[in-house]
Amino acid sequence: MSDNKQNTQFRFILAATLSMAVLFGWQYFFAPKPPINDNSNTAQTSATATPTMQPIQTQTQPSAIETTPDSLPNKEITIKTPLYQVKLDSKGALATSWILLKNVSNKNPDGKLLFADGSNKENEKPLELVSPEALKRNPRELPFRLATGDQNLDAYLNQRNYQVSANQENVELGAGQTTKIDFVLRDEANGVEVTKSFNFSADNYITDLNVRLTKNGQVVPNTKLLIGASIGDQGIPHHNYYHIEPEAVAFVNGKVERHLGTGLVTGEKIEGNLAINGDVDWAGVGDTYFAMTAIPSQKTNGLEYHASKYEVETAPFYDGIISWVTRRETVKETRHLITAYVPILADGSTTKIYTGTKDYFTLADYNQILTNTVGRPIDIEDLVNYGWFRFLTKPLAVPILYSLNFLYNVTSNYGTAIIIFTLLFYSLLFPLRWYQSKSFKKAAANAPKMKELQDRLKEMQKKGIAAEDPRMRELQMEQLKMTKDALPIGGCLPMLLQFPLLIALYVAVTISLGFRQASFLWLPDLSAGDPFHFLEFLFAGSMILSMKFTPQAAAITPEQQMQQKMMTYLMPVMMLWIMWSAPAGLLIYWLFGNIVSFVQQIVINRMNKTDVPPTTEIVESVPKNAKKVKPKLSTS
Repeated sequence: MSDNKQNTQFRFILAATLSMAVLFGWQYFFAPKPPINDNSNTAQTSATATPTMQPIQTQTQPSAIETTPDSLPNKEITIKTPLYQVKLDSKGALATSWILLKNVSNKNPDGKLLFADGSNKENEKPLELVSPEALKRNPRELPFRLATGDQNLDAYLNQRNYQVSANQENVELGAGQTTKIDFVLRDEANGVEVTKSFNFSADNYITDLNVRLTKNGQVVPNTKLLIGASIGDQGIPHHNYYHIEPEAVAFVNGKVERHLGTGLVTGEKIEGNLAINGDVDWAGVGDTYFAMTAIPSQKTNGLEYHASKYEVETAPFYDGIISWVTRRETVKETRHLITAYVPILADGSTTKIYTGTKDYFTLADYNQILTNTVGRPIDIEDLVNYGWFRFLTKPLAVPILYSLNFLYNVTSNYGTAIIIFTLLFYSLLFPLRWYQSKSFKKAAANAPKMKELQDRLKEMQKKGIAAEDPRMRELQMEQLKMTKDALPIGGCLPMLLQFPLLIALYVAVTISLGFRQASFLWLPDLSAGDPFHFLEFLFAGSMILSMKFTPQAAAITPEQQMQQKMMTYLMPVMMLWIMWSAPAGLLIYWLFGNIVSFVQQIVINRMNKTDVPPTTEIVESVPKNAKKVKPKLSTS
């Protein structure tokens, strides 16, 4: 991501000061972790998951293995299933392409067709996960490379043509079918032999990979399988705060490790490493919706991540509201290639490779599948970024997801499902909002008397009357009595209840593949921003309307009145800046919530309407419809 996009997190800090520190939770929840210091290039001996930076290894002189002529012809094998399509190159036995075709889960057995970002009905682009930048690098930074610590041996293993067991170049699997493809490379002069066996299944996203690497008959220790670089939707034209570029994700020592490329490559550097000590359950690379993860046959140690940054030219775009207003386009951005070096057993043991979506329902299915096949508890659901407050957001996001999925099954549209969900949620808040409004109104009615009491207390203090004086105590008791029944204790509670839900809804939008490329009205994708930015302005306008009609605490002093006016107009402007290009599904919830709040407040204002006693009015003539009142006779 570009530096301008990285600064998006500061918007949330500013929003915190304008919304009673509630929005700070959002910033703290979703912001990327701080960059790792460069001065930690030390050896690691701890058994805990302690990230440290390590220097890039320098190239050594080529050995006899590396300079031996490559006598085998190049061959490319294409494996196509109903769920995905893979291309394996005999040079290095690497994946040059991995296209996802459909997402299937127990919740959606019929599946959802998958296409790259920016696709539409007229132009359905394939969802390619392998980075074209990684493909054109020399050497290529493609999935399933091997690293042993010996650079000459690594070059031999990853840049030579293997002998392929498959005779045909195209292998198509139907439902229930599987296939095994072996890639074998031998160098008898140096005693090196390696076999990579891929087992593909037509019915799931797990590929079994068996690697056996020996030298002089001995298994090569400390072998690592490389996942990446930068697996994710390669159709995204530019990344932003809501559509992140691929990141490192791993489960080490019982907790999730998550690192962006910007944390590995800092300052003016173009490359960076991160070593994570501890027991590795699984590790991989993924973006917001898609990932590739390696699950070793048993827990291993020695996980590393390598990253490099590069500049790429993009189609002109506006990277924020300021550039949109000034019409200053951006035509390039900084991106990162990030690769996982996953330690595996090179004795032929099976390493499970999950390559698929980060859809919550899909990951929940594969948790059980992997747990049963690997023989230890596996939870790849942690591929999903629930944020630093996972204990709060996950219990909220998952029920929201089930609710929205149920409403979608009824309405067949996620936009309509969000609106119905919003209406139901705000209906639950109605009694609280009514009580809040009642309290505020009573406080406002007492404001003149309260100001009079405050002025009298100030005058008595100026005269030197002690606080223990009975007259002072009497005024204080009267002030306390007026406050007692008009305390707006629910004043901020509706807002406080909404923000955890807002955060959880944001998570739900990102963990449910249903929102991705789901259209509603003029919106082509509920998981992306409004291309015309109508939603952002409608949201800000509805926020002003809602705040103007919502009763607030009584403003007694001119300063308090000015603060309320500033909050009414400044807060929506700041939120417009923060929510610029936010997912449309999130903005629909907030926009419709503001509309529902406004309607509820109109109803509440009528319910809380105070009875005003008739007043005496002097008129020049008696109206014709005036009722005659008989005068009372005096008895004196």
